Amino acid sequence: MPSMPESRDRVGNLYGTAGGGGNPSSPCPYYSGCGVVFELDGAGTEKVLYTFSGGADGSGPFAGLIRDAVGNLYGTTVQGGNFSGSCSLYGCGVVFKLH
Repeated sequence: MPSMPESRDRVGNLYGTAGGGGNPSSPCPYYSGCGVVFELDGAGTEKVLYTFSGGADGSGPFAGLIRDAVGNLYGTTVQGGNFSGSCSLYGCGVVFKLH
């Protein structure tokens, strides 16, 4: 069975998402923001790498991240992105890449 991708880099930093937080004045007021991607170092210090706006960049990154060999992070959001058709109210979500 293949191993799952690791969200830890070679110096031990962990990467993850929070479905809320980031910017309380965003269009996601119930969660104090539209979500963030963060880094947690070995000492337990958190650093926000990206704050979602709830627009074209998405909102609600509830799933984990995948990190490639050069350190890019990939993930998905459950809302934001395309706001047309059946997605007009909350958006259909996005696939994102951070580098």
